[in-house]
Amino acid sequence: MFTWNFQYISKARLSSTLKQLNLSAEQGDILIRIHTAIHSSEEAVELARFVKELVPQAVIFGTSCSAVVNKGRYALNRCVISVSTMTEAHVVSEMIPLIDDYTGMPLPVDMLCGQIKKEFIRDDTRLLLTFFSGQYQDVYQFVDRCNDFFPSIPMTGGIASVPKSGKNDVMDGGFVFNEHGWSDRAILLAALSGEKLESFSSFATGAQVLGDDAEITDAFKSCLLSINGKDAVDVVQFGIDHAIARHPELLYLFPYVYGDDEKVPIHLKYRPDTSLEQIFPKADPANAQIYFLHEETDTKAKKEYLFAGHNIKPGKVIRRAFIYDGKVVSDSRTLFQRVEIFAKAETIFGYVSFARSSEYLNCAQWELAPYENSNMCGCVTAGEIMFDNGRNVMGSGAFVVSVMGEKPYTQEYNPYAFSHTETLTQENRNVLNLLVEIESILEPRMSEPEVGQILTFVRECEKILLYSKSEEIPNEAALSIDIKIKGYDRVCIINVLEQSEMERVFSSHLVELTYKDYIQKCLKFAENRKYRMYLLDHWMIAIAVPSYRTTLPNFVHDMETLQKELFNYTEELISIVPIFCVIDGCSEDSFQSMYYSARVEMKNKNIQFYVYEASEEDSLDEDSIREKYHIVNVINYAVNHDKVIPYFQGIHDNREGRIHHYESLMRIADENGKIYYPNSFLDVARIYGVLYDQISKIMIRKVFERFRNIEDKSVSINIGIRDIKNKEVLELIYDSLSSVTHPENFIFEILESEDIDDYNELVAFVDRVHELGGRIAIDDFGSGFSNLQHLLSIHSDYLKIDGSIVRNCHENQESEKILALISTWKKMSENDICIIAEYVENEEIQKMIVSYEVDYSQGYLFSIPAPDLME
Repeated sequence: MFTWNFQYISKARLSSTLKQLNLSAEQGDILIRIHTAIHSSEEAVELARFVKELVPQAVIFGTSCSAVVNKGRYALNRCVISVSTMTEAHVVSEMIPLIDDYTGMPLPVDMLCGQIKKEFIRDDTRLLLTFFSGQYQDVYQFVDRCNDFFPSIPMTGGIASVPKSGKNDVMDGGFVFNEHGWSDRAILLAALSGEKLESFSSFATGAQVLGDDAEITDAFKSCLLSINGKDAVDVVQFGIDHAIARHPELLYLFPYVYGDDEKVPIHLKYRPDTSLEQIFPKADPANAQIYFLHEETDTKAKKEYLFAGHNIKPGKVIRRAFIYDGKVVSDSRTLFQRVEIFAKAETIFGYVSFARSSEYLNCAQWELAPYENSNMCGCVTAGEIMFDNGRNVMGSGAFVVSVMGEKPYTQEYNPYAFSHTETLTQENRNVLNLLVEIESILEPRMSEPEVGQILTFVRECEKILLYSKSEEIPNEAALSIDIKIKGYDRVCIINVLEQSEMERVFSSHLVELTYKDYIQKCLKFAENRKYRMYLLDHWMIAIAVPSYRTTLPNFVHDMETLQKELFNYTEELISIVPIFCVIDGCSEDSFQSMYYSARVEMKNKNIQFYVYEASEEDSLDEDSIREKYHIVNVINYAVNHDKVIPYFQGIHDNREGRIHHYESLMRIADENGKIYYPNSFLDVARIYGVLYDQISKIMIRKVFERFRNIEDKSVSINIGIRDIKNKEVLELIYDSLSSVTHPENFIFEILESEDIDDYNELVAFVDRVHELGGRIAIDDFGSGFSNLQHLLSIHSDYLKIDGSIVRNCHENQESEKILALISTWKKMSENDICIIAEYVENEEIQKMIVSYEVDYSQGYLFSIPAPDLME
């Protein structure tokens, strides 16, 4: 089995691509999936017929959707086509009507299940790809009954969606299609069977059940009429939903679950000023029975109603849940670990709920990131089929992954994505503010019935967001709330920086004992002085107090005392050297930026204790502060919207007179498409640390992807000392070098202008890159740690002369002397090293460069940086 995914651009491009695949009937069965967010129903059928003409033996399986998943990436306004060729496995597919053409009535669920069992299911059926059109309301009951008709056969897929037409559109009303036609009242199936075929399906939701039991006492098809005998809208809106009427997108954070399956969330939707007859036409024969059962219900009355994505059965018990970042991370990691160990991972399906790309529950792209290098293909759905403990369940709000294959195969996954959860946690502050607002509204009404239950639910949600997952200690979100509401404006952030070194040298048991001792000492110290402690990260803590409780000198003295206590040596534990940064006069929005600014100052001065006052921040030029925050927003936008863009500048071979290789240069774009150059954003990114780490890894990953299959061209990637000290970056580089066919085509340029405090780390990095077949260049030679002893110790393959030397070499004698010195050193050196001159901008400079026999020239004279490669 083999799978190719590609974006649909045009029929001509599609025809060329399919012809290149050389698909033939002798190869075995072929499944071609089409997920489109850009075609109308008629256009989709036309596309399916075009594909069928090109590949007559293929099974065509198509759905509409609001967004696609292509090679593990989420994309709007796209159409993705996935071609899977089978070795011995078989695939059969059919679109089955859900409505009787004669009576207009929905076909009985058992009849459908029986038909599918008879026509599709074999003893060796391993996976049933299933998509419903958005109009089918018996989907929940259908999936449940499939378990009885053909037990233990995993189903994957869901409800077809359509592109959003409004901010809160549930995106139902999707259609399914193949070369024979389309339908919004049908089910499209593809059964995959084979003795050697194996499959695996699992899902992640991030939902934790917190609410009390409630019974659905009346329903009108998919409309909830009453809960616990009371109007359903009144019950659900009382408390949570009523308080967030201004932010309806937040409803996705508080779904319901059925009491008999608490893993599967059910998202509800409000429809204001409507009547049941508008939603369920009385003339439709499919609705005759429900109107008969509700003769006394005023179906003409216009009011607000509450809907699920499927028909509701009265008597079902529901409970409210809370989806939050920690549970999303935990569920997604567990899902990935299960997928990663599946041996026959030749083809991956990925289906994502529309709710997971909403404004506040914005986890879809993050969840997909580990699969970015794989052949995962899928789409965004209005409901998902989940396989749980041997049973298929229909729900909404999940991320579903299904894997299948006929022989052992390992996909190229990207587990590094799990190290960065900033995009998930950044909205916690807004959610917490909302919960605090709800609590303040409810507390005066404690005497009212059911207020106590809702208040308990709200406080449980707050506790989840306010406390660290591993320790019962308030977290960063709690610190933000305390700064804002309780005036905790005097903060000391304490961190132990040598974590990776400890883990490399000492046993995990000893590291854990040291960590617990560190935490307990800080916690006890804070409690004794009536300060409050927060766990910001594993080894990073904060101790805070309102400034009116103690003077700044007293607080500083206390922190110095704690630092001495932590310095105390003991033979039973590892000696640690925490850094202390006291921030005075901070606000909810400023304490992080003040800390990062202080860290830069501490690093420059090589000190472990620093006091940073808000007045220092205030002394900065207002325009500079505004510009800094603007750049932070641009970087965040670029990270979250795939706008970190590699540009490439050709490097000219002075002997052969051609472009020899390229340097990759980072650019980022804002929401208006404006391109930003490194000198405008890299310094800000380094101040905030994690921003630099994110864009650096994205850049490395993209350059490897661009040059992975190029045989005759090399590319260089800029690497800073921070990258070399970052374990995740190193693993990304080493893993990427190990997986490419031509590792010798990848050159890592180490910036000589950066301070290096540990040459052993640098030498180890260089040696490892060489072991894996890569090459090393020293960038900006002449600007930083320039001395030949270091050059010899790191065994570089290329030496790039700093641009300030090259730019003036034809006019400045000192610059020319340095150029001559470097050229002479190369001739005398035993090292096989090539020299590159940067900033060659005119013919005069080039003549000088050539006269000193410099191997390569780089500059605007030969190549202007661009997203495309210059020949």
